Amino acid sequence: MGDRRRLPLPCDDREHWASVAALASSPIDSFEELHRRMSSYCRLRGLGGLARALKEVGHRKFWQSTLPNIVKQAIQLPTLHAEHAARAGPLWVMQAQSTARQEVPRDLGTSLLANMFLCTFDKPFQALACDVDMPHPSFARLLANDGASCEVAKLCMFINFFERVGRSPPRGRIIINRVVGTAMDADSWFRSTQPLLPLEVAPERVGFETAAGVGLAHADFANKYIGGGVLCGGCVQEEIRFSICPELCLSMLFSPRMEPQEAIQIIGAEQFSHYTGYMFKLRFGGDFVDESARWPDGTVQSAVLAMDALDLRGLDTSLSGQMSTESMLRELNKSAAAFAPVDAEGLAHFPIVATGNWGCGAFGGFAPLNALIQWASASQCGRRLRYFPFEQAFGPWLCELSESSVRTGVTVGQLLSALSALRPVPRRLDRRMPMCFRPAGGDACERAADLSQHPDRLLDLVSQSLLDVRAGGK
Repeated sequence: MGDRRRLPLPCDDREHWASVAALASSPIDSFEELHRRMSSYCRLRGLGGLARALKEVGHRKFWQSTLPNIVKQAIQLPTLHAEHAARAGPLWVMQAQSTARQEVPRDLGTSLLANMFLCTFDKPFQALACDVDMPHPSFARLLANDGASCEVAKLCMFINFFERVGRSPPRGRIIINRVVGTAMDADSWFRSTQPLLPLEVAPERVGFETAAGVGLAHADFANKYIGGGVLCGGCVQEEIRFSICPELCLSMLFSPRMEPQEAIQIIGAEQFSHYTGYMFKLRFGGDFVDESARWPDGTVQSAVLAMDALDLRGLDTSLSGQMSTESMLRELNKSAAAFAPVDAEGLAHFPIVATGNWGCGAFGGFAPLNALIQWASASQCGRRLRYFPFEQAFGPWLCELSESSVRTGVTVGQLLSALSALRPVPRRLDRRMPMCFRPAGGDACERAADLSQHPDRLLDLVSQSLLDVRAGGK
């Protein structure tokens, strides 16, 4: 498990906590007064973002009930943490390259999130950041934002969360698993006899949060720093998900940067807000009532599987580069860490994972290739996929490939071998490829050249290549 490091809490420093506690000394009813009190313990450029958010969600309710509840929940941290520590030990920071599990009661989680919102973690995390490469859990930039409407939208979602939990405190737990140790070498992947499992394809332009994703584990197209830019400028898949389900942000307190063979799985986060739009058009869509099933203790039956794709910005984005053994192996092992069930109960409750065009936006990945990589890794882990192609048009071809492959018993290794045979470079240059899977040339080279000119034909070419692989007994 590695050496544990206790999570530094704002209440550990008496002087710092006294300044935080002063938030509750008398009612706060203006931006000026809130800024003055917060500035006594953190650096705060302003509250322009909060002012813009309150124009949407309402000033009076925030000052009269929501903010007092946030402060009240924050100030309860010493008591709630002491109770948790007596039962299960103190909260601690997960270590890189070590399997770990953190269970946080949701009332304690709400208190931690209230402290994040009030920027009380800024000082203790400055010291932690000197030793551990962590996300920064401060709301300071979000609160100060004076421009982007998408940032205001996220802040509205967090305010809605605090309003809801102030009225009805949540029950249950948030469970954060850091997963490592699932990686396989290239030879093991290409020789795998695990059968490909059925893959379903959702309609185009349908998202995970719709009815098509209910009851499934959801892939999080993560930044290597969990949460990405949810608190500071990001507004794509991960940041939106962490805004509509704020309890996911608890992982930012415990999770150092993910290494290439690691992933983070989060159980129990509830959705509190709707949203509309995407990227700079993101807007707060109002309150959302999550009707997901609950376990007996109140824990929401939800699972988010965070995995960071290769970031190809400024690097080789060619299909040849993405189909190299090194690149494919990295993505196979990364997605396997995300898809691997941590226990039998996890697989029983979430046998299907909702995923989509992982790493294929700003990161520059090729969507059909990454779809096949995810299909291979999920099948290796014993989980099925429901693929959400959104704006991509290859869904019917992916569905047809899945049906024919499952019907004929294609294995994970055979799929990867078929992909390998299509890489549009001379195979002798890829020294990490097991010798028995290097094509003999001729027909494979012709198909590789064709793929270079027409990358959208990847799924058709994989079907053809599978015939060769299976005919050869590979």
